Amino acid sequence: MSGIATTLPIAPGALLHNKYEPMQMIGGGNFGEVWLAKDHAVDHTYAIKILKPGVTVVNQLREAQIGHAFTHNNLVRVHQADVLTDGRVIIAMDFLPDGPITTLENPANFLPLPLAIKTTVDTLQGLEHLHASSFFHNDIKPENILRGQDGQAKLGDYGIVGISQNGQPVPAPARYILHAAPETTAGNGIEARTDILQTGLTLFRLLAGLGILRAKFNFLGQANYEAALAAGTLLAASDFPPYIPNAVVRVIKKAIDPDPGKRFQSALEMRRALEKLAFPGHWTVDPGGAFIGLDKRHQFRFETIAAVGTNASLQAFKRNLQSNRETRASAFTRSNMPAAEARKLKIAFIRAVVAGKVG
Repeated sequence: MSGIATTLPIAPGALLHNKYEPMQMIGGGNFGEVWLAKDHAVDHTYAIKILKPGVTVVNQLREAQIGHAFTHNNLVRVHQADVLTDGRVIIAMDFLPDGPITTLENPANFLPLPLAIKTTVDTLQGLEHLHASSFFHNDIKPENILRGQDGQAKLGDYGIVGISQNGQPVPAPARYILHAAPETTAGNGIEARTDILQTGLTLFRLLAGLGILRAKFNFLGQANYEAALAAGTLLAASDFPPYIPNAVVRVIKKAIDPDPGKRFQSALEMRRALEKLAFPGHWTVDPGGAFIGLDKRHQFRFETIAAVGTNASLQAFKRNLQSNRETRASAFTRSNMPAAEARKLKIAFIRAVVAGKVG
């Protein structure tokens, strides 16, 4: 195979394999680097993944072969792979200029409820396609979900996919520690239901905060983190902010149950559970850090004001998006009450906005 020997880092303007011209580095990690590159042979721009040496070429090409096998709308497509003369593998994939779904996080590091659910539904559709061919993704996380040109979520990165001949569990080639299912940690391999658990943890992070599991891992340490996930105690009720509806909390908890038999038994089952849910409103955070509620006709906000002693006052507002007229939400506005009651009233207001029950 023709090519030129090069060494990392790749520089813009170099010519790899006599055809790829790197233009801009767009990602990287322990595996190597990802570049936006022009393929002069076919006059097309790809995202090329340049893998570091360390494993056999056959094993490195495995990722490309898996990604090339599928053309589903919710899976990142791998178009081709090449081997440089120095032994490194280049994988040419769809270039998705909008990047991963994490680029849409708000200043509080979470995604609004409708976007998080749609992203998860799209991801599950991609998983249905993989699982139908007995492929287990094994690396589902926010960073591996990209944004397609039509706004759809696309699951990518097939570096540690497991391949089964009959849908039965297979050994994990590697594992992403934050999302490793208890059965995987115990050495029992991966299967469709381990992907379900990873999807549940991903949905939790999209809604509650992208960094929350990493913070737990850093605080607990790996052994205690894995033990808590296996015991079903990793996520407490307090980890779910009030803007996450109870129905969504139940979906997440079922997906991450430590007993695979109690999880959703397929990506289709989990997808249908999410598709049944509908919420008139949701919350996000504006650039200044203030919580903002939204439905089709209104924008909502609240103010907590210190009152006498340890008491507090809550003022809740709704603004008509058409007239721009703001009024108080009187049922959720109260003065000089104990701070604990003010917190409860604020939570009630947040939940009422999501449920579409603010008068």
